[in-house]
Amino acid sequence: MPHIDIVVVEPIYQINIGYIARIGKNFGVDSIKLVNPKCKYNGKNAIKYSKHGVDLLNRARVYKTFDSAIKDSFAIGTTSIPHKANTSLYNIYTLEESAKLVKDNKIKNISIVLGRESTGLTKEEIGKCPANTFIKSNSNYNVLNISHALAIILYEFTKEDYSENKHLASSDEIKGITKLFKKMLVEKKNIRDKKKVSDAFEHILKRANATKKEVNALAIAINKTGKN
Repeated sequence: MPHIDIVVVEPIYQINIGYIARIGKNFGVDSIKLVNPKCKYNGKNAIKYSKHGVDLLNRARVYKTFDSAIKDSFAIGTTSIPHKANTSLYNIYTLEESAKLVKDNKIKNISIVLGRESTGLTKEEIGKCPANTFIKSNSNYNVLNISHALAIILYEFTKEDYSENKHLASSDEIKGITKLFKKMLVEKKNIRDKKKVSDAFEHILKRANATKKEVNALAIAINKTGKN
């Protein structure tokens, strides 16, 4: 997972800053950077809503300019209105595309930039980010609260760590359980097309991303069934 900073531009509400710290803590964010905050970022409400992310809140740094906050990192801007940006720059990506961009280019240090609660990022600020992302919605109302949007964005950028399931059954284990299943089918005289059934069994296992424990449980069941 890359080193992730959250840059929040001119936040107005302590509650949002608190939620951002809490969400950042949930997803292993390294630091929070605030550009000209319009409220006391570590005030009573911010602390209240940060929960266990209060340490991240207390370590937040304040910057006077947008440029200084995104310096030395790959800045990923956010927008709820993709056409607001200068499309000639071709730097607008869907959330999935931007996460893939970071992964494919092995980018180690990124800043996720959240715009103002009222107006978001300006065209100039969007233009300064190498990439900008948006969340596709099935609704005509595509504007999310910045903390809600952040949760979705961080999930997409960090979910790879959770999807690397080393406990999934290997291809050899899938082949092994399929072979065992085929052997059991030999004893089943009431099944005519045994190959079709065994192929279906193997296809289902491959699509299901079966775990080692699940395959072992099936093996025990098949062995017992074959003995009866």
